[in-house]
Amino acid sequence: MKFGVSQEVNWKAEESSYALQNFVDELAVKISSQDYGTAIEHFIIGFICIRTEPGYEEWYKERKPRFRKLKKVKLSLGQISELHNIYSYDIKLSDAEVDIFVSAKDKGLKLFCNRLISSLSHFDSPSMKKRDFNSKAFQVDMKRFIRELSNA
Repeated sequence: MKFGVSQEVNWKAEESSYALQNFVDELAVKISSQDYGTAIEHFIIGFICIRTEPGYEEWYKERKPRFRKLKKVKLSLGQISELHNIYSYDIKLSDAEVDIFVSAKDKGLKLFCNRLISSLSHFDSPSMKKRDFNSKAFQVDMKRFIRELSNA
């Protein structure tokens, strides 16, 4: 399984954003070495860390969990890539949490880890239980990997 986090981040959070990307890269290596079944080939989290401005609430709206069998992605040189069995959802920070993420990379990373762990409950949905995916093992491993990497 391939894992990634797409960041929509406040420009003031540059340092925390780099720390988060390094963390995600290490987490992706650990996750990709495991086998949880064939139902999910790509797991993508959208991380929204932008203050909500009046009148622009719809711009950075949190997307609900979604499973797609196929998604065609247009690459920079005009080529089309097909992704199969994609599971994605967003984690959106409140304005107060955005302030924490921006203020210090250590606190920001800890905040992200806590939100990521709590978001794993999406894998307990009835639609996920019907798929060839060992969500219990995935959740246990994710929590363990997150704790290992965030304490390193």
